[in-house]
Amino acid sequence: MNTLQLLSNRFKTIGWLIFIPSLILGLISLIGIMNVEISLPVIYSSGFFNDENQGFLKTTEIDLFPNLFGVLIIIGGILVGFSKEKIEDEYISSLRLKSIFWSLIVSYSIVLLLFITVFGSLFLTVMILIIFLPLVLYIFRFNYLLLKK
Repeated sequence: MNTLQLLSNRFKTIGWLIFIPSLILGLISLIGIMNVEISLPVIYSSGFFNDENQGFLKTTEIDLFPNLFGVLIIIGGILVGFSKEKIEDEYISSLRLKSIFWSLIVSYSIVLLLFITVFGSLFLTVMILIIFLPLVLYIFRFNYLLLKK
C-alpha cells in the first residue's frame, strides 16, 4: 500500500503551538481590538484597474494582525494536520481520509448555504474566513476521531 508523505512527528507539537494561539488571536483581531497598520508594497491596490495613479506594486497601508494570523494559522495547520502520528498505520490513514472527506463536505455545504443567503461586502468577508475552514475542520475532526478511538 502506498503511504502518504507526511512530515515528521516532531512538527506536530510545534504546529499546535502556532495553530491554537493564532486561531484564537486571529478571531480576536477580526473584532478590531488589535489594529496595527503598516505600509507594505502590495501586488494589487484597489485602484489598479481604474486609476492611472495606482500601480501594480504600490505601497499601501494594511492591517497587520489579520494577515499575520492568517499566515500562522495556515503554517500551524499544515504542521498539525500533515505530521505523522507516533504510530502511523492503515487505521490512521483511514481516519485521515474520512476526516478530509468530512471537512470538505461540511465546508462546501456551508459555502453553498452562504451563496444562497449572504450578499454584499459581508459575503466577501465570510468567503475569506471560509478559506481556513477545510483545514481547521480537518484538524479538529481527525483529532476528535483519534481521541474517540
